Amino acid sequence: MLSKMLGPVWVVLLGVVVLFGFFALLGLFSPDEVMWLTAAVAALAVLFGIRSLLMRRQLTQHGNQDLFRSLNGLRERRGF
Repeated sequence: MLSKMLGPVWVVLLGVVVLFGFFALLGLFSPDEVMWLTAAVAALAVLFGIRSLLMRRQLTQHGNQDLFRSLNGLRERRGF
């Protein structure tokens, strides 16, 4: 249940990282000017990377049929 509730949180965190990179590439700000924000976004990116690796590991292990079923249900709901 908790993992279903944390799904939108991970999507928002990924959005923050992508927006930071987008605006930095546009030249809106220099990452050196806002070092505290750069460090926070880097920490979020590391957290998201660790979570992605853990999810990948879970999906490759045998015996996780419940996780496969829940992911299939999400895909079917979206029409894939």
